[in-house]
Amino acid sequence: MKNPPKRLGRGLSSLMSLNPFDPPAASATSEALRSQEAPTSPAAAIRVGQIRPNPFQPRKDISPDELRSLASSISATGVIQPVLVRTKDKKVYELIAGERRWRAAQMAGLSEIPAIVRQATDAEMLEIALTENIFREDLNAIDRAAAYKRYCDEFGLTPEQLASKIGEDRSTVTNYVRLLDLPQEVKDWVAAGQLSMGHARCLLAIRSPSDLIRTAKQAINLGFSVRALEKLVRDRVNARESASKPAEDKNAKRAQIRALEEAFTRQLATKVEIEESSRKGNGRLIIHYYSLDDFDRIAQRLGIQMEI
Repeated sequence: MKNPPKRLGRGLSSLMSLNPFDPPAASATSEALRSQEAPTSPAAAIRVGQIRPNPFQPRKDISPDELRSLASSISATGVIQPVLVRTKDKKVYELIAGERRWRAAQMAGLSEIPAIVRQATDAEMLEIALTENIFREDLNAIDRAAAYKRYCDEFGLTPEQLASKIGEDRSTVTNYVRLLDLPQEVKDWVAAGQLSMGHARCLLAIRSPSDLIRTAKQAINLGFSVRALEKLVRDRVNARESASKPAEDKNAKRAQIRALEEAFTRQLATKVEIEESSRKGNGRLIIHYYSLDDFDRIAQRLGIQMEI
């Protein structure tokens, strides 16, 4: 029988004292309680002001609601599970794991927090921080992508090698890392939850940064689903590729018509075709829609109201 794939942090259990069989959190309150499981090692009380954040922490933002919920739990029951720290100098410690508990303890007004002191190298600090955070459901896509990238850079791994190490699908890790190629403005929107991972992946097909930003804004303002954005991006990419090819027949559209189609497409956020007839001044304007919701959106955009 083949050995199971090596998982991230498998050799660091002696440092972390984490339970691998934790059930998924059902709510903010249950998450707050779950985050304080009984310790497996003795702990010492350390002043919260002596502790500094983990410098290798991949998670940039912690939900204020999440912290308030955890702080409420700590006010009622105390800190049940110690944080994990390493000695920085005689008076200062650095967090290895447990930043939410440490911040919530400060919010709850605690002057001391139970902590277990361990020896840990910088590499182990980074790996533990990744282990603790990288699979959290509320870690935003950009922070996860940055964590993957940093791990690859620190340990000289390709995204494919990292995927194998942490037992993740290769395409998943690769797709996350590719998000870092987005313009900063778009990455900020993804991190803030205005665009999903699916939206971001669609946008990567657009090569022009300015076009990409403009399309992302359009998706946010018009509330595009991922499927609707996929259609729009595909149509725009195809239209741009077609426009770059030389005319091959007499029926090729004039540059003015192609420009008008692009203008209609931008305005209505859907594919629009203009077909000229042989009779001067006649033709057809074709507006595509991809669902009934999309149809209603276009009708509203055109100022059309249905009377029932």
